[in-house]
Amino acid sequence: MTTMTTKTTKKLLGGSLVGAFLLWGAFACGDLLDVQDPSRYTSEDLDGALQAVVDGVEGDLHDAFSGLFTGVTLASDEMQHTGTWIGWDDIDHGRWLYDVGGSSNAALMRLVWFARDTQERLKRVLGDSEAMNTQGMAQVMAVEGWAHLLNAENYCEGVAVASGPVVTDLELMALAKAELTDAVERAQSVGAQDFYLMALAGRARANLWVGDYGAALADARAVLSADPDFAYFAQYSQQSGNLGWVTVATFGENNAGGLREQWWPYVDVEAKMMRDVFTDELDPRLPIYYEEGLKGVDGKTDFYSQWKHQTRDSDVKMTHSGEMWLIEAEVLWRQNDLPGAMEALNFLRTRAGLTAHAPTTDADLVFEYFMHEMFAELFMEGRRFGYLHRLGQVEEVFGPIAQNDSDWFLPRPTKFAISSGEAQYNPNLEDNAAARCLPMSGTTW
Repeated sequence: MTTMTTKTTKKLLGGSLVGAFLLWGAFACGDLLDVQDPSRYTSEDLDGALQAVVDGVEGDLHDAFSGLFTGVTLASDEMQHTGTWIGWDDIDHGRWLYDVGGSSNAALMRLVWFARDTQERLKRVLGDSEAMNTQGMAQVMAVEGWAHLLNAENYCEGVAVASGPVVTDLELMALAKAELTDAVERAQSVGAQDFYLMALAGRARANLWVGDYGAALADARAVLSADPDFAYFAQYSQQSGNLGWVTVATFGENNAGGLREQWWPYVDVEAKMMRDVFTDELDPRLPIYYEEGLKGVDGKTDFYSQWKHQTRDSDVKMTHSGEMWLIEAEVLWRQNDLPGAMEALNFLRTRAGLTAHAPTTDADLVFEYFMHEMFAELFMEGRRFGYLHRLGQVEEVFGPIAQNDSDWFLPRPTKFAISSGEAQYNPNLEDNAAARCLPMSGTTW
């Protein structure tokens, strides 16, 4: 039996199949400069470079996440537009209707087809039995589940098969859960611990979305039991496949997106981090750069730069142990085990060097504590947008409507619409995804 191995600490080239082509060329030809035209590679060539193809699938996940990161960060209460781009300003103010984040939605759907095609390639080249017993198969299956997970979290609907009928976000999330379950079992059977934990953590998140809270808690605890310091990173480089937010919205690059104004009073300029809203202690999970007079690209808005990811090759946690503790806290809160929920939240606080909250029997206060811990623990990790939707907090944070200068009003969307390309060219999807994604009650056009 041939066993495929991988390490999640390596940099995946550019997050694209072209990167896989080049990686294969570097090993097969001995000299990367000998490869003049990657398009000359055939399907048969790739059959001899299976690990490169598998890594290309995972790299595409990271690449798609980088694109998604910008939209969901601006759409949440983490960051705001400080530049001159109308598209970013519309996201910031909740004025989107259609195709905001559509390229990321399309990229994630293409990734699903890429992952499925790669699974078939592995079976064709190695044979069904041997292919299913490789770590590469577990790797690709985990990525497929994660692609559906991210689409279901951030888009109001999707498609499960190419050019297939539309399914709701919850139906897509249920599919993600099933795929991640298969990936968990496959990774466990072949000893692919990294992808076992990646898939298990993803399934914990999916269980929250579908309302299977006991299963979510069990998965989160299983991750923490296996590795208390677990983290899975989206990996980037200084060249192609870099973290786009740093390039366009970070001090030292382009000041087009900064910390939302509501958080400015909590920033300690000298310490370069925010203070905890409850105790006024410095919170190292919230690094912010600001200097007197620093402005955004618009030339007028004070620019408070996120300082968690400072370079284009900064890696971003897609999931980690902190999220598992948050899942534990949320589930226990839902089960009215307030002492247990507070214990989980206080673990995160004390780990960050903050004073623990006093015990309380006030469920609303526990939820308030949870929302702030979630903000800090998952800061600048592309997660806040989905949480605000799932917990029904969008109107609480932003108010009931968005308004533009033309005096028309709409409820603020809580998710993005499926890509316009899918809506336009998929014969099974009516081209009105934007209307279906809006909370329509009280809307005037």
